[in-house]
Amino acid sequence: MLKLLIADDEKTIRETIRSFINWEALDIEVVGTAKDGIEAYNMILDLYPDIVLTDIRMPGLSGLELIERMHEINKDMQFIILSGYNEFEYAKTAMQYGVRHYLLKPCSEQQIIDSIKEIKQDYQTRMIQKNILTEHDQLKSQLYTGMLISIINHYLAHGSDLTPEMEDTFYTEYRRHFGSVEQPFEVCYLYYLDPYNRTEAFEKISAFWEETYPGVRLHLLYVQNTMVLFFRAFAADPYTELSVCLSELSFAKQSTTPLARLCSFPGLKAAMHKLTSQIRRYEEIFYYNGQSVLLINNYDNILRDIQTCADRIFHSTENTDADFSLLFSQIENIQQLSFLKQIAPSLIMNAASVLPSFGIVDAVDFLIALDRETDIDVYRKKLIQQLTGLQQMKTPASSTGEISDKIKSYVRDHIENPELSLKWIAEHELYMNVDYISKKFVKETGQKFSAYLTEMRIKKAKELLSGSNPVPIADVAELVGCGNNPMYFSQIFKKGTGMSPSSYVKMIQKPQS
Repeated sequence: MLKLLIADDEKTIRETIRSFINWEALDIEVVGTAKDGIEAYNMILDLYPDIVLTDIRMPGLSGLELIERMHEINKDMQFIILSGYNEFEYAKTAMQYGVRHYLLKPCSEQQIIDSIKEIKQDYQTRMIQKNILTEHDQLKSQLYTGMLISIINHYLAHGSDLTPEMEDTFYTEYRRHFGSVEQPFEVCYLYYLDPYNRTEAFEKISAFWEETYPGVRLHLLYVQNTMVLFFRAFAADPYTELSVCLSELSFAKQSTTPLARLCSFPGLKAAMHKLTSQIRRYEEIFYYNGQSVLLINNYDNILRDIQTCADRIFHSTENTDADFSLLFSQIENIQQLSFLKQIAPSLIMNAASVLPSFGIVDAVDFLIALDRETDIDVYRKKLIQQLTGLQQMKTPASSTGEISDKIKSYVRDHIENPELSLKWIAEHELYMNVDYISKKFVKETGQKFSAYLTEMRIKKAKELLSGSNPVPIADVAELVGCGNNPMYFSQIFKKGTGMSPSSYVKMIQKPQS
């Protein structure tokens, strides 16, 4: 269901649009109505509607100014403009910001419905395209790599202690996203490959595979002079061509000719059982993800403790503070970025599987962004922050005031930023779901984020205007996050204080009798 906000300075029009159209039948939720541009802007920051139906001329901010401001924050938000003016310049300006629905008053109910349906169709198309790009291109590869490494780590960590119940737990997410684990798998061993030729062999074999079998995922491991290639079996017989490719591999410093051997397994489980039993005794295992070589360290005890802690934290109804402290201590003690990158997908996906408000898309977006970090301290900090937030989502009562305090602190430090929004703070500072953060902020403070932000901007403005040498109003507008729009600043200042900035300065400077 898409969310709709209606903004018009005429109450009759607002209420007519809200009441006379069967929004539920259109699968649309009307989240609110606004009587002016400033109220609409604040409601958008709080409610994040998908569609805004707005008048072109309103007090505070016009419809075009509202669209311009929101275009800087969220380009995906769709607007329908209502106007009593059939002027080309209005339509031309709106089109520059991607607005395709410009309705002249008085318009019919059907015209609005047709615009909504068209936007919904466009939205669904964009979502399909986005999902294809995100899940099948960027994320599927990233998630698959992380999940497979996580599975390997489970086998390495638990060994013969691995029960069928434990095994089924970490295959659940695999099945959900990548299908059956019972499809046949092929494993090819390339023996006698010297370590210093490892990366070159990874790249050559990967390039051959992508050219010969596009769309078929190939996994490459290297352990103790042996490269392991494994892939899901498909209709074509790749072994003949693969054997030719492997036999033609030549390296300047290779002391012996690599020898290839192929084994078939009835499914991924069987392949993992056999493969991990063969490599468990080695300390270093290298995995090639198509872009770089990842080091899988066989830290049996650490992996076992981390996975046990995560299971208790996110799957238990009991207090998990002690487990969380232990988990953070273990993460802090890891000094290799490659090892942190192995455990992060498992931890985050573990949480996503039990938190409805933090789904697979949120998890994937976070993991993709996290994987770009090259500084281990920054990586560790972001991972811990995200896990903390996820624990708070699971046990909200234990974190009263903590989230709102962090938001307030960030607002104080960045009040001059005109693009400051709860969405930005949630995604780039707290690494948590914006809808969850919004509800928590209201619950903890008793006010919406937009109201708090406006309050802080007015408070900061008063400080700047109250000195012996007051800052010019135009400069104050920029310093409190209203950009180069003194008029907008004056409007919100007057709305919050009952007087204009210039009147406030005169009042402050007026001699006391």
